[in-house]
Amino acid sequence: MKLKQPSQILFIIAGTLTILGAFGQLFNLTLAPYLFSLGSGLLIYVQGKNAYDIKTSDARLRRLARLGFLTSLLLAIAAYLMFTGSNSWVVLVLMYAALSFFLSFRGN
Repeated sequence: MKLKQPSQILFIIAGTLTILGAFGQLFNLTLAPYLFSLGSGLLIYVQGKNAYDIKTSDARLRRLARLGFLTSLLLAIAAYLMFTGSNSWVVLVLMYAALSFFLSFRGN
């Protein structure tokens, strides 16, 4: 079994925390915005590190990494909206999911 890179493990943990926070917010758990914020912060960190560390001559891959980072910033806005009590966070999470799905097919 191949050992995963720390960034892959961190990405999995961050995604899990984000999903748990989103589902917790649907059920009005008090801890949900904190879980979502922690997960989205980790996702922003991983995507930013990926965009910064990419050292390839292919401009397409560099652009996709930057777009991945920018779309992850939608999660920070969604976390803010969770704390304010607005239900608009759902739209931002849906936009993040759709853009991430699109970018996953564009990359390697």
